[in-house]
Amino acid sequence: MADLSSIALSGLRASQSSLATTSHNIVNVDTEGYSRQTTGLGTRPAQFSGGSFFGQGVDVNSIARVSNQYVVDQVRRDTSTFNSADAFYDYAVRIDQMLGGDATAITPSLQKFFDSMEGLTNDPSSIASRQALLSSGQALVARFNNVYDQVSQANATLNTELTQITAKINQLSENIASYNKSIQSLSTNNIGEMPNDLLDERDEAVRQLAELVGGEIIQQDDTTISVFVANGQPLVVGGDYFEMQTSEPLSGISRQEITLGKGNNVDNITDLVSGGRLGGLLSVREELIDPVFNEMGRIAMVMSDTFNAQHELGMDLNNELGGEFFSDINGANAGFSRIAPSAMNAGNVSISVTIDDTSLLTVDNYNLRYDAGTGNYTLYNADNSVNASFANPGAGGSFTTADGFTINFGAGVPADGDEFGVLPTRTGAANMGMELNDVRQIAAALPVTTDLPSTNIGTGYVENVVVTDTGAASDFAATPYALTPPYRIEFTSATSYDVINAGTNVAVVSGVAFTPGQSNGLLEQAGLYPASGYDVIYSGSPATNDVVNIRYNNGGVSDNRNALNLSALSDVKTVANGNSTYQSAYAHLVSGVGTRTNDAAVTQEASSTILSQAQTQWESISGVNLDEEAANLMRFQQSYQASARVMQVSSELFDTILGSL
Repeated sequence: MADLSSIALSGLRASQSSLATTSHNIVNVDTEGYSRQTTGLGTRPAQFSGGSFFGQGVDVNSIARVSNQYVVDQVRRDTSTFNSADAFYDYAVRIDQMLGGDATAITPSLQKFFDSMEGLTNDPSSIASRQALLSSGQALVARFNNVYDQVSQANATLNTELTQITAKINQLSENIASYNKSIQSLSTNNIGEMPNDLLDERDEAVRQLAELVGGEIIQQDDTTISVFVANGQPLVVGGDYFEMQTSEPLSGISRQEITLGKGNNVDNITDLVSGGRLGGLLSVREELIDPVFNEMGRIAMVMSDTFNAQHELGMDLNNELGGEFFSDINGANAGFSRIAPSAMNAGNVSISVTIDDTSLLTVDNYNLRYDAGTGNYTLYNADNSVNASFANPGAGGSFTTADGFTINFGAGVPADGDEFGVLPTRTGAANMGMELNDVRQIAAALPVTTDLPSTNIGTGYVENVVVTDTGAASDFAATPYALTPPYRIEFTSATSYDVINAGTNVAVVSGVAFTPGQSNGLLEQAGLYPASGYDVIYSGSPATNDVVNIRYNNGGVSDNRNALNLSALSDVKTVANGNSTYQSAYAHLVSGVGTRTNDAAVTQEASSTILSQAQTQWESISGVNLDEEAANLMRFQQSYQASARVMQVSSELFDTILGSL
């Protein structure tokens, strides 16, 4: 026969356990990652008596957490995706606003500079116009420098965040390994049910890890989990974890790399990391920060180089040949700023980079590696394909690439495996500066002028003067105010002319053919150009004995011909192998960053929505519903009271039996 008091006692215990579980749910409603728990009850084996089975009460079989592993994994994956997109969008917005904002963008200063250049063409002798050009040039340089500084600050912030994130990853990895040990220990001690709260804490640690880095979670048979990141690199295995660190393997460019491992067994996993905020930060560096550094540097160097080249072909108010307007792109320290030696190099060779042709420059970084076995250096492109391989040229030697730059080798000797980052354009915007500081030195004029005597009777006229070289190899004197020699063109007929040395009145070239009615390069057709460094383009129909005098432009203060050439540079495609102007190259950069920012905004919003849906699904399964728990609390309280009443009835029946004896 069933023991009424024993049944009542089992009911009291079951109700008490259910009340405790419900209470535990209620107080943990705000605990991050907590999964609600339920009390699993089971009927005790019945007792057979008198041909019937009598129930013996209830047992508490389990305290189980309500969890769906598929949903848990989905939340983790969506968390990783969202945080990666959010990190990218966060930095993309900053860079987009920096490049496109009126207060920081290059475009307004570039436009103002060429507006000032146009003002100078209208009045080349005006000191005010010259001062406006000089001031706008200084403002343009300051804007390039400022953009570089802004990108550098974003890069420094990113580096700091990378270090902070890896520290957090290490702490979470240690926690997960510790949870693995505890859970495995409890499960192997045959305590029965799994430790629900520890499982929740481990899952929450894994979710927090997913916020920082993407990875794969594998459930092991021994109740532990293993965490793998970067395409299979182990982060946590059982009770052991591997340390993630940041380092700067290439000196001088402030670029943190990610390593993973223990002791001396450490791998660089930077290119393999994806997902989480760490993956997003590495993506924004590769897709935005580095390209902006390089493109801004290329534009700055192309502009400095091409503007200087044209300015040096002109003549200033002091009747002197033009000098550099902007600072030399191959200045004293610029070459060394384009090389980043590896911190692991054992050799001591000194290397620098000089720019040969700015139109050929790409926006890529390169890697140079030395192989002592072959004695060769190999230059690798950004995608790790071979750009060039060449024998070690030794101290004082150099190697000229097909990409517009030369690698120069100084003192010292390389060691096997030495590596160098080659960064031709990265610091171009930082190195840009003003060389000219005197308004009178602005070379608005051309150093060559012509005049036609009033005795000429033909209809010939000077169409243009082209100056291409004022260096030592040309006919320009080492000191100003003269050409060596000055020339006089004497037409011996309508279709021929002689070139006379005006200083000695001796013919330099005689009987040069002339074609009336079309453009004729007088010195080129005489075989004197390009060695002369300039040419006079003559057209029309000259008459016999007509003369063209060619001399140095001494006193050409109102001459704007070189100013016109300088102003025209704004429309010349000098960037990216002749595919872009200064303005269009910058516009393309801004447009590209803007497109990536818009894409990032869409991706961030979409991933946020997906994550919210996954979290809602998890809440519907594992979350604590206070209304439901309150109802359960009342139900289990009533159950407890009913079992207590059964206990009371049992006691009264027992007393009645004793009283009847």
